[in-house]
Order: sequence, then C-alpha cells, then structure tokens
Amino acid sequence: MMSRHASTWLAALAAALVSTGASAGTQETDATSSFKPGADLRLRQVFVGNVGLNDQSPIADRTFQRYRGRLWGIYAPTDHIVGTARLMWEGRHYNKPEENQWPVPGFETWYSGGLFFDLLDVTFNDIAGSPLSVKLGRQEIILGNGWLVLEGTPIDGSRTIYFDAARATYNLESIGTTLDFIYLNQDADTGRFPSPLNGVIEDQIEQNETGAILYARNKSLVQATDLDAYLIYKSSTPENTPGNIRVNNGAPFPSPPDSGVAYTLGMRAEAKPTPQWALRAEGAYQWGTRNDADLDAFGFNARATYSLNDPLANRFHLGYEFLSGNDPDSNDTQAFDPLWGRWPQWSELMIYQWPLESRVGEATNLSRLNLGWGIQAHPTTLVTVDYHALWADEMTTRTPAQLVNLSGESRFRGHLAAVWLKTKLSKHVAGHLVAEYLWPGDYYAENRRDESYFVRAELNLTW
Repeated sequence: MMSRHASTWLAALAAALVSTGASAGTQETDATSSFKPGADLRLRQVFVGNVGLNDQSPIADRTFQRYRGRLWGIYAPTDHIVGTARLMWEGRHYNKPEENQWPVPGFETWYSGGLFFDLLDVTFNDIAGSPLSVKLGRQEIILGNGWLVLEGTPIDGSRTIYFDAARATYNLESIGTTLDFIYLNQDADTGRFPSPLNGVIEDQIEQNETGAILYARNKSLVQATDLDAYLIYKSSTPENTPGNIRVNNGAPFPSPPDSGVAYTLGMRAEAKPTPQWALRAEGAYQWGTRNDADLDAFGFNARATYSLNDPLANRFHLGYEFLSGNDPDSNDTQAFDPLWGRWPQWSELMIYQWPLESRVGEATNLSRLNLGWGIQAHPTTLVTVDYHALWADEMTTRTPAQLVNLSGESRFRGHLAAVWLKTKLSKHVAGHLVAEYLWPGDYYAENRRDESYFVRAELNLTW
C-alpha cells in the first residue's frame, strides 16, 4: 500500500497541477483547451511458479500485488509548443517469498517505491514554419513494434519505460518519409533530475547508457507497405558502484553491467497486401564491442497474420524470431544485444527465466516459432491463444558461472503456451487476465527442468 509520505506528495502534486496548470501525460490536447489533466490507477495480482525452473528453491514461487498510480496533464499554450509531465508511484506487497527466504539482504515484504516524474518534456512543432519538430526531456519512445527500442528502464518491470532524450523529427511529406534523429542519455538509477520526491533511489538499468538513433520511415515506395531503415549507436559504461547487486521493485538481486560500444544496422517492412493478410519482418546486424570482446551478431523477427474478417474478427498468425547466440569456441561474442527491447514482447513468464543465462528481460541466443489465434469474443473482450516452440542457437551463457544452468545435451528450450483475455468495459475501466505455462526442454540442466507458470490479473482505472 502507499506510504504516508508518498500519499502526502501525491496529494500535494495533484493540487499543484490543478491550480497552476502544470502539465503531465501523453494524451493529446484538443482545440478547446490548452490544459488537459488526467490520472490512472493500475492494480495487479501476480502469481509466478518456479522462477529458475527449480521447485526446490525457497524463492521459486512468487505471489505479489502491484499498485501503480499516475497523475498527468498537458499544457499547450500554442499549437507549436506542448509541455508534458507525469508523476507516478508504484508499491508492492509480497505474499511469497518471505523476507527471511530471500538470498540477498534488503528484501521487503511491503515496498514503497519512488515517487517521481516518468514523463517531463517539451515539444516544439513546425519550427520556423518548417516540417521539423523537436522533443526534449524525459519521454517514451517506441520504434516499429518495439523490437529494439521501447524499454529504457528494464529493471523496474513495466512500472516505467522512459528515456531521457532529445528527439528531432523531420517530415518529408512529398515523398511519404519521416526522419528521426534521437539522442539518449540514461542513468543507471533514478538519482538524476527529476529525482524522486520522496527520496527513494532505485536502479533502472545495470549501467549508464548513451545512444544515438537515425531512423527513416517511408510509406510511398511500395504500395500498402511501410519501410523502415535505421542505424543505432549504443555506449554502455558501468557505474563506479562496486558489485552487481541491483535494487528495484522491493527485491535486491544480482545482475552484471555491460560495457562497450555497439552499432546496429537494420531494416523493417510492414505490409497489408490484401484485406485478409498482414505481414511484417525486421532484421538487424550488430558490430562493435561488448564486455571486452568484439561483437558480431544478427537478429530477425517476422510475423504473418491472416484475418477471416468475420463478425468475431477471427485471425491466425505465424511468427518466427532468431537472435544469434555466443559461440563458446570463439574469443568474440555473437550474442545478439536486444538494446532497449528488454520487455515481455511475447512472454511475461520468460522475463523471470532469462537470468538463468543472461539478465532480466534480455532475450538472446534464441530461435522461436510461434502459432497463434485471436477472437473478439465480445464487443468488449479480446481472447488470444499462443504457442511458442523455443530453441537456443548456441550452448552458451552470458557468464561462465551461469553454465551450471545448462545441460549440454540439447538446444531445445521447451514449449510455452499463453492465453490472454483483454477487456475494455468503458473509457474509464479496462483489464486483463493472462496465463502462461512452460514445459522446459533438455537445454536446461537436470535441476532446472521443473514446469513453470505465470498468472496475472490486472484492473486499470482511468480518469
């Protein structure tokens, strides 16, 4: 539950927003008002079974609640200037595990997180009458389907996804093209401005990061097709803090930092050639250095969707993803770096299992085949069912100490099934129920083959 200190700050800021016209949020204003306030509350109940795929571990099972509240507003004194800000707080309560079971000191059953701005930016549109816009400050950035750029703060588990960034967008409308240049500067924790109002400093990533992205999008070269091309630079610098312990979401846990400079060159295409078919594919090549080794990696992600266009909106999809793994016989590293794509793109459960061989949410060394079906079971309710067959590209891990988690017998990771029920009852009330189950394969060591599950119920209230 929210601490008294956090409640006081939240109430004070709400009053300040209303009285001063300060701005917070991501929704857009309309022509009738220069200020738009808003708020939401996200409530989650989560059950996770056999984190680490070993049911003998005292912390294998997790049961906890998450409470996230946000206040926002937008202030647009003119059509050319828009200021945004959003204040958020999230706390947790753990039923499992208990405090004395956690292997690292500092675990709290009741955890009150930081109260801080996860959005605080200003946008300048049509600068000097040109098709150039510039957005400065703490903002959310999603490129394409978010495969490589979406999550700037992976350690906090979907509480926030922000980047501290400057983004310039130039719209070449005559040729159906937009160009984005983005500069990113991420601190490893929340201690920089705008720092938490209640003084709670938490880790957001394992290292300080800077990045530059050149991203081009075209809608005119091929009919009914979006074509994207990009070049991404990422520099990772470990903090001066000794050790690998990170603290967020009420749990201190080990996670090693990265160092090095990586370049990623990629292309993406998304097309709708007929009313029934939707296709998308994205591929990227990486080079540079990572943790004192030369980087040479490749990734690919594609999906084909067929829609029946019937009253229940039945659709079926087939997908494939490949992320290269590290060759254990090479002095270089071939493990694909997901950059800022460390979020549950296709599995909530696997977010908890990746630390067996990499880090939280860091999918790599992967070959994944996906079959899925979706149906609009009710005007308010969407149901989707997915099956994933999972393999590893190489028999390897991020660190030598993690090798004990692999068997050396097979590259088959296992079978994963997922079911989602998403509902939107009104513009104020929405929610979902998701369940996943993993049958581990022989890729994992014998003591890491216990079946695992994830269940989450979520309620969203928006004003």
